[in-house]
Amino acid sequence: MPCYGKIVVIKRNGTDGIVFPLTSTSCLFGRKTECDIRMRLPWVSNEHCKININENKEAVLTNLSAANPTQLNGACFEQPVPLKHGDILTIIDRSFRFEYPLQSTPKKRPSRSPKDETLQQVAEVELLHKQTSGTKSLGAS
Repeated sequence: MPCYGKIVVIKRNGTDGIVFPLTSTSCLFGRKTECDIRMRLPWVSNEHCKININENKEAVLTNLSAANPTQLNGACFEQPVPLKHGDILTIIDRSFRFEYPLQSTPKKRPSRSPKDETLQQVAEVELLHKQTSGTKSLGAS
């Protein structure tokens, strides 16, 4: 199952709370029982906002509430907004942090010193010279 990121509940004291992995291409916030992240507050709309993952695996936040708009990093927005790692979305007085998954880091090749690289190049040239001179002598006989 792919993981497109995670949504971290920010507790009222500022610490991290429950973490919701984003394993679907859509996450709906609201009061309805069908919502992925359900908030049982009377001021929260049945469908308050949603996060969709687009074809580029980019998370896009859409506000669905006219009465109490969702805020992104403390500001209201009208059009769907691409999320950045660490963005904070706020619904009424509840805040959530969006995080993209950690990228797997490619394994590094062992680094060589310039001296090692020069020795490697010399060895390759010597090997090539032996192969080509051996071929010539074989052809001459």
